[in-house]
Amino acid sequence: MITLENISTGEVFIGDEIEFFIDDDTLIGEVFLDGDLVFQSLDVIDDEQLEHELKKEFKILEEHEDIVF
Repeated sequence: MITLENISTGEVFIGDEIEFFIDDDTLIGEVFLDGDLVFQSLDVIDDEQLEHELKKEFKILEEHEDIVF
């Protein structure tokens, strides 16, 4: 489970899968949580830069389920 909390507004998003997308033509980066757009950033060239910008705006908490064998 992934929880994103907007530092400024306190808005919380909860989901299972986070995806980063960058449009090479416009350099607009988008972050999706379970297919829903939760963040956009301008002038992004790669996933690392987009993740860095996301962390400026959001607290990120990832919980991993224990795997039982």
